[in-house]
Amino acid sequence: MKRTKYDFCRNSPYYQMVIENINREIDVPEDVDAKKKNDMEKIKDTCNSFSNDVCSFENSSSEDTCKKVLYMYKFLDKVQSLWKLPSTITNEDLDFLNYWLNVKLKGGNNNASICINEFNKIIESKSENLMSVEINLKEHLHVINPSKLENMELLFELYNNERIILNMMRGQYYPDEGKTNEETTSEEEESEETESEETESEETESEETESEEKASEVKEKEKQKTCLDYTEDCSTKYKKAMDNCLNDNTNFYKALKDFKISYNYAVERENIDLRNCKSSPYFYLPKYDPVVERQRNIMAGKILSVPLILSLVIPLLYKYTPLGPFLRTKINIAKNRWINSNEYGNELSSLPTDIEDNISDSGQYNIGYYSGTN
Repeated sequence: MKRTKYDFCRNSPYYQMVIENINREIDVPEDVDAKKKNDMEKIKDTCNSFSNDVCSFENSSSEDTCKKVLYMYKFLDKVQSLWKLPSTITNEDLDFLNYWLNVKLKGGNNNASICINEFNKIIESKSENLMSVEINLKEHLHVINPSKLENMELLFELYNNERIILNMMRGQYYPDEGKTNEETTSEEEESEETESEETESEETESEETESEEKASEVKEKEKQKTCLDYTEDCSTKYKKAMDNCLNDNTNFYKALKDFKISYNYAVERENIDLRNCKSSPYFYLPKYDPVVERQRNIMAGKILSVPLILSLVIPLLYKYTPLGPFLRTKINIAKNRWINSNEYGNELSSLPTDIEDNISDSGQYNIGYYSGTN
């Protein structure tokens, strides 16, 4: 089966977990093993030379983005080593890292091509010890076409929504997230109190605390979305993704059909429904396929256009090509034969019919026959 650039989207829930946990993993505590701490020091040293003048990212510095990419690379490569030696990060993992970096670049005011080239130079010059021997990250970082990047984002979010809906149906989503929210809120409040006591500038700390609380509230509201919200979002994104397939995106169309099959087996056929997700009017993916509809319209147009074309072409052929005189000759011959046959029939019908009567009146007939004797 041929690999495509959309294959990594199937593992969207896994990569989403990597993204959410990356900040916690970067803040390495003092008691971690020496190898992990050494890797983090190498990553920090590598990314220190990343200039903000070359790359700008929304809500993040170039150095922080560089650290996240390289640490996710190390994390994904290490995961492979848990079940396969020697450890080899997969092509799908690298496609995800390239996708994630392009999404970050989309929100900044910079030239994506120049930024990625600079990123590759830094990797090539300073991170030899961080890269896998089998597959090089530098060879997989490139600018993704904006339309393809949009398709990747849609498919990535569709697979992530699929997992969330399934977890909610099984009762696995809200309890875990609720517990995480309570712990996160309490930890933030404790850290904020400690910082406020130790900080000299109380006004600055209060502003930071307010912004963190607002961010926490926004995050809390996002996590408390219902199954109706996720199914509606899934339906909307699926229709939008299907519309994008009209631009001859064969690989994306196939990837979207694969998602529909996955959603059908994983979600629509799930027997457990603790959150009553099946009551949502958006639970089942819409039977919407503009690609097939367009093909039907094209075929219907071709069929309907044949009689019209013939009605226009035949008179032209009859009048301006040798076919016209030929057809006229044949038509005249057939017409003359038909007229002559009618005249001959009229002549036959006018002949006298009293011959039989005359014969019968002339006398007796002598009919001879052989008679067999014994």
